[in-house]
Amino acid sequence: MGLTIADTYYLKAKAASGYDWDEVCESLNYALSYDENHCATLCLLGKVYASHLNQYSQAFDCFDKVIAINSDYIDVYPLYAKYLIWADEIERATNLIAFALRIKGISKGSLFWLSAYAAETEQDYQAALKYLEKAKRHSFNDDYFSFIEEEETRIKKKVKLNKPKSKKKRSSSKKQRKKRKE
Repeated sequence: MGLTIADTYYLKAKAASGYDWDEVCESLNYALSYDENHCATLCLLGKVYASHLNQYSQAFDCFDKVIAINSDYIDVYPLYAKYLIWADEIERATNLIAFALRIKGISKGSLFWLSAYAAETEQDYQAALKYLEKAKRHSFNDDYFSFIEEEETRIKKKVKLNKPKSKKKRSSSKKQRKKRKE
């Protein structure tokens, strides 16, 4: 058993991503011409539609097709959820994440991070912090754990921005005004 022609063209497209868009487009088209149901290729095509062309409906069509072909294809769920969040489709994203969390072998840490990202976009920082705590529990390497801690720090800064200034500062400024008047 070896790589199919569609696999080969998918790998060419993936390798060229970010620097040779002619190669990416050509390889994606070739891969899909050999296998129109090639899940990895459809995911990459959806990623190109969403992140580079801002054509979310076409991207979502690609991701929906992957799920229809193979609902256990775990790579589609984090991508799909991220782009749903970008498109401000938060409810769809949270429903997709809830479904994906039941799939064996999926990266739960990534899905909890995406849940935190969705909560953050809705300015529900406390929920975001709770999801990040879950993401840390499902983190299995130091780099990802550090990334989650950085996200947590960033969101905590946002929480501080939303808090009203303390009364101590106000009362001390009132005392200073009284002293000036005297």
